Amino acid sequence: MPMGIGMAHAAPATNAASRQMIQFDIPAQALDSAVLAYAEQSGVQVFFDSRKLAGLNSAGLHGAHAAEDGLRQLLQGTPVRYRFSAAGQVGLERVEADGQALELGATHVESTRDGDWVYMTPRSVSVVTRKQIDQRPPRHAADMLEQTAGVYTAVNQRDPGLSVNIRGVQDYGRVNMNIDGMRQNFSVNGHQQRNGVMFIDPEFVQNVEIDKGTSAGMGGAGVIGGIASFATLDARDLLAPGKEIGGRLRAGHGIGELGNGTYFNGSALFAVGNEVGDILVGHSERHFGDYRSGTQNAGNLGTQMRGKLEDRQAWKSWLNGEVGGMDSVTRSQIFKLGLNLPDEQRLQFSYFETDTDSKDAWTVKDSGSHDYYYRVTGTNDINARNAALDYSFNPNELIDFKAKLYYVTTRQDRWNANNASSENSGNRVEDYTDRYQTDTWGLQLQNTSRWHLFQADSLTFNYGSEAFQDTFRPSTNRIAAVNETESLPYVQGANPKGKRVMASLFGNLSYEHDDWLVVDAGLRYDRYRLTGKTGVTTWMYPEGVTETNLRRQRTDLLFEEDREEGRFSPTFGIAVKPGLEWLQVYTRWGRGWRPPAVTEAYMSGRPHGGGNEMVYPNPFLKAEESHNWELGVNIFKESLLRSGDRFAAKIAYFDTRIDNFSFLDTNASLPGSSVSGIALGRSVYQNNLETTQFRGVEYSLDYDAGDYYGQLSYTHMIGSNDFCSNQFYLGGAQQLVSAGTVLRPVQVGSRIIMLPVRVSRAEANATENNRVSCGDIMGNASYMPADRGSLTLGMRFLDKTLDVGMRLRYSEGNGKNLDTHGYSQIDQAMWPKYKVYDLYASYWMTPSLNLALSLENATDEAYFVAMGDVNNLSLARGRTLSGMLEYRF
Repeated sequence: MPMGIGMAHAAPATNAASRQMIQFDIPAQALDSAVLAYAEQSGVQVFFDSRKLAGLNSAGLHGAHAAEDGLRQLLQGTPVRYRFSAAGQVGLERVEADGQALELGATHVESTRDGDWVYMTPRSVSVVTRKQIDQRPPRHAADMLEQTAGVYTAVNQRDPGLSVNIRGVQDYGRVNMNIDGMRQNFSVNGHQQRNGVMFIDPEFVQNVEIDKGTSAGMGGAGVIGGIASFATLDARDLLAPGKEIGGRLRAGHGIGELGNGTYFNGSALFAVGNEVGDILVGHSERHFGDYRSGTQNAGNLGTQMRGKLEDRQAWKSWLNGEVGGMDSVTRSQIFKLGLNLPDEQRLQFSYFETDTDSKDAWTVKDSGSHDYYYRVTGTNDINARNAALDYSFNPNELIDFKAKLYYVTTRQDRWNANNASSENSGNRVEDYTDRYQTDTWGLQLQNTSRWHLFQADSLTFNYGSEAFQDTFRPSTNRIAAVNETESLPYVQGANPKGKRVMASLFGNLSYEHDDWLVVDAGLRYDRYRLTGKTGVTTWMYPEGVTETNLRRQRTDLLFEEDREEGRFSPTFGIAVKPGLEWLQVYTRWGRGWRPPAVTEAYMSGRPHGGGNEMVYPNPFLKAEESHNWELGVNIFKESLLRSGDRFAAKIAYFDTRIDNFSFLDTNASLPGSSVSGIALGRSVYQNNLETTQFRGVEYSLDYDAGDYYGQLSYTHMIGSNDFCSNQFYLGGAQQLVSAGTVLRPVQVGSRIIMLPVRVSRAEANATENNRVSCGDIMGNASYMPADRGSLTLGMRFLDKTLDVGMRLRYSEGNGKNLDTHGYSQIDQAMWPKYKVYDLYASYWMTPSLNLALSLENATDEAYFVAMGDVNNLSLARGRTLSGMLEYRF
């Protein structure tokens, strides 16, 4: 009898995917065929020798189970044990009567594909696999997510930082961006497109999981948009049963003139391991330079960008010239040490570090030559370090315990060029350096218990706690201009010092019946504490004073805050299969809660280093409360059009409503004023008095017939939002009223006589204090993200060793201001429509050696990525050809 193996998505117990519930339907039968059925349905690679399973039988497996739990139950009562050795790989051993184990060998038979589990999960979740990442080598980390339904990224092509937007929601922790569970909470206020970024090297990413909406599980504390989890490689991804040494070498480069600023990109990974433990070490380098943007269909860019109508020649120079200031270097290291302890215990230490250097630049028009050139306005040295200690203990179905202690520190040193004012103007600010640093400590504890009730029912209870602390440590050596006056006695800029601590308890109970009904309910309690010092300097009339000529006086309002608050957030979901095994309908509802971040509440100062703009703090900012609801359909059908093919689809309507949504109000009035609406440039975070709603429809379709395949994803956003707030956000509007007359001594000639004199006093101005203004917003929420989608078509040749394909990336854009640029709002909706075609090929010349080619933007389209940071005005790359050579051993 031949040896057998199955292959698909699942991973060892340390990987997030292995915790997903999988529907099994395996009747009682011979154990070797039952194991093959398990591999087909779970997607786990099972290494075994069928001959050594002869004569053994399995009682079968039914219902929903995690991958490892299902295997444990399938093998129950047989003299066979298992051991996970790599991501999605498990080896079987037969134990003889004398206690000795006979290892069951392995060969390779392909079954279900990576990522299929998302089409069997009754909630909105997506996965980006390593194979998808390799099809289009990412130059920016955001490239990994561009094909994922419901996910956007505000891309600044110069800035390697990644900010994930899920269904229109991003910034300040609304989306939990994490690496192996470690929250990436670095925050620098920057042009309101990315207030919170993370740094991840795509070379070390094994997969990306996107969990949309609120969650009653690990990682959901303070989250209202969703969770973006970037899982890095483990040693076990490079090893296999019986293979104790493994590695991966990758080297890539742009090809010829079509390399277009793509230089060396590659990595080296080495792993050793056995039943005692394993070690992984790795290094990566990524080098990029100035590039040419696309030039075709430039009419889609509209008439307002770079003064197209005012100076056509200059506009052409911007479009056809190189995008300058784009050179960057990123170096990363990874180290993991894992120990397999007795009684199904594992301890692992992880460390990875990314150091990246990049530039800030702006286009400047040369009035003499009518050309645009790029002036470097700053340089960035960013270092992000992550360290974690993980422990797991899984002796039985009642105890599946996991713990993590982690520390993340991200530091940015930014050199800023002088402001170009003349020496004698009094406005000169010399070049200076800012430092921004965010330190995060985190602790996670959780356990999962599982019960099998009767023959067709199962119950799963996941419960635990998480806590994290963010500390912000900014500094600067900036020296104010002669004419510049401090707006606060101690102003430190738009990134304040402060600390936020969050702690959470959660529990989620899931019940499954007979493979057609799934019901789950969860509850979490979040509590936070926010500490910091801030203040506002304004001019106010003195209270309780009656004077003839009453004048405003400088008033310092200082706040030393120590706020604490908590909230319960429930979730509920139900899924049914209405008589068709391949169809599942589900609906989910949940509430979320996000308290304000340090930057939102305490930031103060001049955001651009000069000028008259000011950002003021709001220590009374309320927490956001979300109501999430969705209705979805899962389809997973095998042998649809031909034997052995499979079709999968996930379609969901979502509706997220947020009360007290925090936005940057650009026209706020300070206490002491008598008139509102004349304070443009005075900005402060305020809570939206209207309900903020993000809703739409997501489509993900996937067909694979072996020799050919296709994937389609599309996101359609619906509606728009109004942003309204109190004009006087701290109150304190004042007005002068007549207080009658008083007798005052008045000198008339040589005599002093008493005469009645009119006097005034200051009163609260109720009309102005109650005034509400709308539309004064700056930020990524100003407009709904533009609809976008992608279509991938591919074919496999030469016994599936050669994979070639084409990808279309499309967005209908949001061109509201493309031809009618005005400043009724500071932000403009400048996301032009585009159609971008990519080509790719991957050829495994041997089982260990792969050559991959990628032609990005084959038609040389001029475009911005949907919801890209157009304030930066750097178009995406034009036609670019690159190659990657990969060797595994």
